Amino acid sequence: MGIMEATRHALKGQLVDAIRMLERAGIINHSGHCSARRDAESFWVNSGASVRAALTVNDIVAVDLDGHLVEGSAAPPLEYHIHAELYRARPDVNAVMHTHPQWSTFLTMTGVPYKRVYAQGVLVGELPVMDSPLPIITRAMGEKLAATVGRHPAALIKAHGAVTVGADILEAFVLAAYLEENAYRQYMAMQIEEPYVFTEAEQKACREKLWSRNLFQKTWDHYYSKL
Repeated sequence: MGIMEATRHALKGQLVDAIRMLERAGIINHSGHCSARRDAESFWVNSGASVRAALTVNDIVAVDLDGHLVEGSAAPPLEYHIHAELYRARPDVNAVMHTHPQWSTFLTMTGVPYKRVYAQGVLVGELPVMDSPLPIITRAMGEKLAATVGRHPAALIKAHGAVTVGADILEAFVLAAYLEENAYRQYMAMQIEEPYVFTEAEQKACREKLWSRNLFQKTWDHYYSKL
């Protein structure tokens, strides 16, 4: 195995780990999907028929930005447009996580804004919401989502799910985890009273202290230990 091939195999393995960890945490269900940029014109993604909880590298396929298979024989998820259009729009993005998280979806189902109630939850920034619950199975819908995300690291999809993006798999993964943990804490606090929301100064301090590769790796290791 050459250096390039070994690197690509390791990247696909990391993508498998991310998907399985998100499934184990209840952030991805039977139909979530995640991807990693392969090159300027293609990306790796778990196949549509794959069992997320039992995913292996054999379930990872490569498709171009128009959804045509480049590697593998299984079909990509129907919502591959999410990934394709984000990669077209964001050259800085090398990984995309599309999740179906419970707690943050409760918020969009009821029109309750996501509030920054948890230090790491601050890192997803201002969370725009795509105002449609429909599956993103056309290029036009993918473009609409990419426009919703804009330059943000994440967005919510009304009564549907969430998307996080990152410079790599690690970054996109931890943002997906932080987003849902914040939503969980917000939802639970709301059962008692309106939760405390971090001030602008507190949010700035969180971004400065917590946007850290070492802390991201620590979060990854925490979830990885549960596989």
